[in-house]
Amino acid sequence: MGSGESLTDVLKELAATLKIERPLGVVDVETTGTWINYDRIVQVALVSITPDLDVTSLDQLINPEMLIPDEVIEIHRITNEAVAQAPTFGEFAPALREALSGHDFVGYNFRFDRDMLEAEFTRVQVPFSFSGSALIDPLHLWQRVEPRTLQDAAERFVGEKPAEAHRADADIETTARVLLGQLRTHGGTEQLPSSVPALAALRSDRGATSLDAGGRIKWRDGAARLNFGKHRGTTLQEIQDKHSGYLEWILAKDFPDDLKTIVREALNGNYPADPSAVHDDKM
Repeated sequence: MGSGESLTDVLKELAATLKIERPLGVVDVETTGTWINYDRIVQVALVSITPDLDVTSLDQLINPEMLIPDEVIEIHRITNEAVAQAPTFGEFAPALREALSGHDFVGYNFRFDRDMLEAEFTRVQVPFSFSGSALIDPLHLWQRVEPRTLQDAAERFVGEKPAEAHRADADIETTARVLLGQLRTHGGTEQLPSSVPALAALRSDRGATSLDAGGRIKWRDGAARLNFGKHRGTTLQEIQDKHSGYLEWILAKDFPDDLKTIVREALNGNYPADPSAVHDDKM
């Protein structure tokens, strides 16, 4: 596969190979830096395909309401002048939420993009979470099938490095091409199954399944367990019985909505069910 194929053709083959049942979106953001709770998004790009093979895209510069450091401009080449007249994230958030809703997602090294988007939505008080979506990360798949930058992945799975990098609009195209190249090379094998849920499941730790998008609560050894902080590894039920104040502390802090929903239910004595059993019931 070379870069001569159109992005639409790449997306259509991805949709057919993965037998998608929901819209599949490839998403990328550029930012003022890497501190999730401090830095801001300056560009967001999304291209998506539906099960009916309808393709839509957006590419939006965002005014971060802060200066972009010179060293960051050197990376993505988005200047302060370029974003000066762009909408703020708060102004664009409702339209972006609508564009993202109901999708499964592909993103290269996607945890950063996901956490940054959720932090921005929280900051402007527009409810949004990736918790109901399957998330596929070609970086993690590459590490799995060949035990590294997006450009290297493109050279390996597309046949050439992209001419331009560190622009969200260019990166989403390269990310889509990389995933399709991975599926053409390894798809349908035990290492790389050809379905959205199965690929998304490969993101999880061995022996554990994330119950929220951020992986802060995981199902391990037959119970939902906290995966961060001083009670890491402890079941939600035990924390509720002995340290309920810690769960109340989580609710009072700036954590994602999907995590708070699980914690709120735990405080009421309702704990997550085995995700594999839930999945089997839907088969």
